[in-house]
Amino acid sequence: MPLKVKVDSLARNTESLLKLLGGSPDDRLRFWEILKGITTPAVQRLLEAQLDAAAAQVQAVHGVVNALHTNAKDLSKSH
Repeated sequence: MPLKVKVDSLARNTESLLKLLGGSPDDRLRFWEILKGITTPAVQRLLEAQLDAAAAQVQAVHGVVNALHTNAKDLSKSH
């Protein structure tokens, strides 16, 4: 599920929960902003870690493919 869909779903579910708990619209908005402020940095760190891991994997595969290409050239020269 795309990240935007998850965030939108969380926003809707949180809004529904806050309506059940009561309070003014301003109270609900304030709580949502606090919740976003707490979770957004954690999500950002998680996404950065996942992107770093994906970049490392792509770099590793690139190295393997380069080595394979070099070995294939060497083999073709020897035959």
